[in-house]
Amino acid sequence: MQTLLGAANGRTGREVLRALVAQGQDVRALVRQGAQSQALLALGATDCAIGDLQDAASLRAAAKGCDTVIYIGPPMHADEVAMATSFYDAAKQAGCEHFVYYSVLHPVCRDIRHHRLKLEVEEIIVNGPLPFTIVQPARYMQHLEPLLPAIRATGVHAMPFSTEVRFNVVDLADVAAAAAMVVTEPRWRYGTYELAGPEALSQTDMAATLTRVLGRRVEAQPLPLATMRERAAKAGASADRVEQMALMNEHYDQHGMLGNPLVLELLLGRAPTGFAQYAARVAGVPTRPP
Repeated sequence: MQTLLGAANGRTGREVLRALVAQGQDVRALVRQGAQSQALLALGATDCAIGDLQDAASLRAAAKGCDTVIYIGPPMHADEVAMATSFYDAAKQAGCEHFVYYSVLHPVCRDIRHHRLKLEVEEIIVNGPLPFTIVQPARYMQHLEPLLPAIRATGVHAMPFSTEVRFNVVDLADVAAAAAMVVTEPRWRYGTYELAGPEALSQTDMAATLTRVLGRRVEAQPLPLATMRERAAKAGASADRVEQMALMNEHYDQHGMLGNPLVLELLLGRAPTGFAQYAARVAGVPTRPP
């Protein structure tokens, strides 16, 4: 049995690939360019297919011979519905037996565009003919990694929303392990699974944890949206991506994003990773007692 992994070369795709390989799965990785294949083969992909999410013919070719398809769309893309539908149609034409869709926690928050679009895709999948599984991951703990050098240098953990709203942030490694589980065990089919971390944490809470883990005082501060926009544009984000990031963070500033960790715990067969454990892991230090 072979699984086609869409958008395999992104951060999420690579982590899901590792988890599938760890479960002994035969994985075909979809990449946009042949030059990306070598790294994914090194991670354990059996083979790679070259395709484009906006090229339906390439998706049909990639899906041939696969029993399962996992669709992970590019973040915040305006064409999410069209691309996901093309991927779903390719899976149907290939006679796939299982379609796994990587959605988002609380797609009903329709004021955030990519949540709304993923909700539309979920409806298409639920009403379609293929056996399906939908996973809905929360905001990743991995937001910390690009910030960690600055946090260590300045003692400031700055995000573009209130320091007091709360999130059940989740470790991407746990999400990937859960995604691999729903592929390998048919009993999870026809389910929609909320994948949230074990603690409802504000940025202030996270800063307190980082203070203990890093052994230096860390303070949470709100980052002005104008600064976020400027930095994202300078990093190469498109105008549309910058606007969607701003809309998402405006929602976060008002509501945060809470979820329940019990489904993730059930899928993993263990407690999900806590933020202190994750922070110690990426910081390369032992976990300090509270």
